[in-house]
Amino acid sequence: MRMRPCALAVVGMLVLLQLAPAARADTLPPQFMAQYDAAQAYLQLLQDADAANSPEQLDSPHTLALLAAVTDRRGILEQAYTPQDLGLLAGACEYGKTLKTRLMLFGAPTDPVAVLMQTGQLDRLQQLGAHNAERFNAHLQRLLPYLLQCGARMQPLLDQWLGTASPAELAGLGPGGADTLRQNAQRQYLEILAVVTAQPGPSALKQTLVTALAEAASAYARMLQPAQRLQVKQALGEAAAQVDGRYVTALESAADAFNGGRCGTLCRM
Repeated sequence: MRMRPCALAVVGMLVLLQLAPAARADTLPPQFMAQYDAAQAYLQLLQDADAANSPEQLDSPHTLALLAAVTDRRGILEQAYTPQDLGLLAGACEYGKTLKTRLMLFGAPTDPVAVLMQTGQLDRLQQLGAHNAERFNAHLQRLLPYLLQCGARMQPLLDQWLGTASPAELAGLGPGGADTLRQNAQRQYLEILAVVTAQPGPSALKQTLVTALAEAASAYARMLQPAQRLQVKQALGEAAAQVDGRYVTALESAADAFNGGRCGTLCRM
């Protein structure tokens, strides 16, 4: 079954990996503790608004300030980390994925997994995702670039970790190992590109996302093998042919990064 763009974006958005168990909230470093508190508060407001069928409750400055704390690029992603911190970073990125998914499924009457399993329900899921992407534009302008930035930030740390990991640690990645990590990275990038092409007409979200796609392109290209890079480059070219001209330069710049490019440790495994 081939998923349409918004449905693809709703059900995916995987972070790259979980190399270590999530830390307990009371043992988190300060920047992660602040993010944890903000994520929990935002999620509660989101659940309350969904239960009340009142999306306007999420439009308050307080709610957006909480989201800004969750997606704080400088405070979370731009700190100095070692490969041993990948588990913490993956957890910090998981907050963004969880909140994004809940936003895209705002108003879903049933469990989203059950919806996907039911024949004929995929169209409804796609329509809901498209509606929510437009309704929560300001929220997704923070969440979706943050997910791209997460993958780009973890890429060099992941390469370092893979270069020194023991066979037992590598086995902990699961049966798919490096293949799964590469597939997840490719999927995440393409899912956010799908949100761009699914947006009707020009929008602030579209501009934010094409800029983020271009900025993250080199890091994602280093994780992917040549055939995967070619697939992403082709998807970017197709997107550039569909969108308004103001977005073309950024998409072409992103495509250039997938044209060959350096191959990191994950790519070579």
